[in-house]
Amino acid sequence: MDPDTQKEAWDRLYSSQGRPWRGVADISWTGIGPGTRVLDLGCGNGKTSEALLERGCEVTGADFSEAAVESCIRLLGHRAEFVTADCRDLPFPDGSFDAVVAVHVFEHVPAEDLGKAVSEALRVTVPGGRICIRCFAEGDMRSGGRKEDVRNGILYRYFSEDDIRGMFRGEDVISVEHVDEPTRFGTVRRRLECVIGKASF
Repeated sequence: MDPDTQKEAWDRLYSSQGRPWRGVADISWTGIGPGTRVLDLGCGNGKTSEALLERGCEVTGADFSEAAVESCIRLLGHRAEFVTADCRDLPFPDGSFDAVVAVHVFEHVPAEDLGKAVSEALRVTVPGGRICIRCFAEGDMRSGGRKEDVRNGILYRYFSEDDIRGMFRGEDVISVEHVDEPTRFGTVRRRLECVIGKASF
């Protein structure tokens, strides 16, 4: 899928709604503590960045949607740095961050570009640092049994644990947790919460 088409769709979403996702982000699964230099990859409307700041982290947010970045700056710009950047080509030196947090990001990256996005996340993470990923999982109610689909111009992919382990082959897969959230309609929202340790050699 053409990334420019997706960017236009995300820009429309953030321009029209500002903060489409509200509430407080749960980052307890990341194991990230105060003082950690964190890249919030695909920072969206700043929900995860805000939670990381509340935990005492030093936060940089990056998103390829200019409208998303503008939303973050309005909300949190005095407390963190936000930049417009593509996850396939990040504008940061090697080892810039102790951790990268990617909440619902990789499922929107076209399959042919996923390797680039993973490589960039690893590149900007210090050896021994961690990459924390939350993504939609196979069997999610929105998948319809499909591995991927496109809705409103946005790509969605549904991952298995094997997919995650394959993406980070050679790194330390610290944890992969399956999380199910039943809805009142009898369906299930299903996701994976994964913590990957970057090899220290």
